[in-house]
Amino acid sequence: MASSPVVVHIPQSVYQRLERAAARLKKPVDMLVAETLEAALPDDGDIPPELVAEMKAVEQLDKAGLQQVVATDMKHEEQESLDALLDTQNARPLTPEENDQLETLRHEYERLLLRKARAFALLAEKYPASAN
Repeated sequence: MASSPVVVHIPQSVYQRLERAAARLKKPVDMLVAETLEAALPDDGDIPPELVAEMKAVEQLDKAGLQQVVATDMKHEEQESLDALLDTQNARPLTPEENDQLETLRHEYERLLLRKARAFALLAEKYPASAN
């Protein structure tokens, strides 16, 4: 896929969250940003129907609801499990059960990031002063 370089100025706190998320997912920040933007600006034909429904539900939220989605984090226990599995993966091959759990947690983390990205994009679009 061809890409175009873009300079975007974002708050330092948002960039730090991007760095942490990219490190957890073992992806470069620019790849995570591109994937997040792709999800935030979806072509409905490329998205699984259940994710389209989630994005449409986010689009129906008011300002407070969008802000709540942006502020949502993965449950502490799930985050600890994800981090532990990623550490284990660096130390040794995962068992099939561990691999399944890791994929489930990664999938949920990516869905959370997509919901947050869509909510942030909607806040920026509908309430520009709130997006900072």
